[in-house]
Parts: sequence; structure tokens; C-alpha cells
Amino acid sequence: MIKLSNKYVGPAFLAAFIIVQFAVITISGAAHAEDAAYLNRYFKVEGDDAIANANAGVLSFSATRSRFQSGHGHGWRNEAKIREQLRLPAAETREIFSTTVTPHLPPWAKTIVAQYHFEGLNTAAKVFVQDTKESGVMDGVAGNGVFDILARIKGPDGKEVTTPLGTVRSGESFDLDVSFNAGVVNVAASTRKWGRKQTGNVSLPDTSSIVYLKFGDYLQALNAAGEHTTNENEWKEYYAQHHIDKTEVDFSNVRFARRS
Repeated sequence: MIKLSNKYVGPAFLAAFIIVQFAVITISGAAHAEDAAYLNRYFKVEGDDAIANANAGVLSFSATRSRFQSGHGHGWRNEAKIREQLRLPAAETREIFSTTVTPHLPPWAKTIVAQYHFEGLNTAAKVFVQDTKESGVMDGVAGNGVFDILARIKGPDGKEVTTPLGTVRSGESFDLDVSFNAGVVNVAASTRKWGRKQTGNVSLPDTSSIVYLKFGDYLQALNAAGEHTTNENEWKEYYAQHHIDKTEVDFSNVRFARRS
């Protein structure tokens, strides 16, 4: 049995939602189910099944343990994603995803812990936890053990809008809230050092395409030229070069809500 979360999340339109938090809960709070089997009706997992193997309500994803390849990705992954038959166009998707994230990552690691993906290869929104070089973020120093949290959301002009949301160290938790309301995305993170930071509402350029939520550990890698690559051998070289040998991202207090 998986313990349910009582964590409150989301804006006012949450009241019109059915809640999924390791089960389905009605707005009156009556539980229909309290086990991983029900959550599996909404999500399937790429790689090791973190839902089936949940421990005390914590879902533990590890890209380095799973080594799952999608065939078109940029590194190993271990993610849960909405099942195909439950995916909707962006204009009809009204969801909130809330969780406490605890990354266990070595220096130099960069992973995507949550994303909204279009059908195909394009993404609508991504949440990164990264210890890599980047300007305009709160740390941006590669390999120093300080991980930037940042959101990238595709704006109305088709360009990604990047928002720094705080920093953590390996083993330090932060709260993550992602809302998707008919093509308008808002991401917030709360960290011990920086408090609560959020992106504000960002409207996607395309609301007719199918979108779906994914969360877990999608460990990024580059080739020798510093470019994204789909070649697993180049991923292995990158991970070995930077001593990225073990990763795990834990999700607790998971709450998913979808408007009925």
C-alpha cells in the first residue's frame, strides 16, 4: 500500500479537478483506491518501474540504473509518462502536478525531472536540475556540486523562455509545482535558500497538438563537440569523462490533478 499525500497544491481551478495521488481521490476526499495499481492506469514507466517499486510513498527514478533508451533521446532515462489513450490536445489539457523532489546527483550531472512533451520530438516545458555552465542562472558554475533548478517553456513566439527557480545540492529537497491550463504553463519551485520562485504564466504557441506529462530522471549527455547526440556510446563517454556513474531522483508527496 502506498501512503497518500495531503499536500495542498494549485490555483483556484483545482477545485474542479479529480485528484490522483498514488490513487484517485474525489474532491470530497473519498478514496477509490490506495495502491500503485491505480496510479498505473494513468502512467506507464520507461525503465525500472518506480511506481511498482515505491517505498513508503517515494518514487525513486534512476537513469543510470535503468539505462533506458527511447531511440531518439539525448541520454539515459527513467520516467513515468501519461498513457497514450489518456493524452489530450494542449487546449483541452488542464492539469496540476506537485511533488517534493530530492535529487541524488554527482557534480556535472544535468537531468530533466519533469516535462510536458508534444507528440513527436518537440517539448512544451521542461524542468532541469543541473550542475553545468550556463549564464543567467543562479549559480551556473559547472562541476561545483551546486545544482541550478530552471524551467524552459516554449513561449508564444516559439522560443524557449528560461526561468531560474533556485539551487540545491545533492540530497537536498525542493518542492515543485507545475500547472498546465489549456496551453498556459506555470512552474514554481521552493528551495531552502531561495524560497519560492515561479515562471509566471507562459502561453504555448500551439494548443492543437497532443501534450502529455512526464517525470523522473532523464540524464542529459553531449558528444565531444558539446552537442546533443542520440549515440549511446557518446553518452557513455560523456558520463565517464565527468564521473557521472550513479544518479537517482526521488519524488515524494506526489499529487496529480486533472480537470474532469
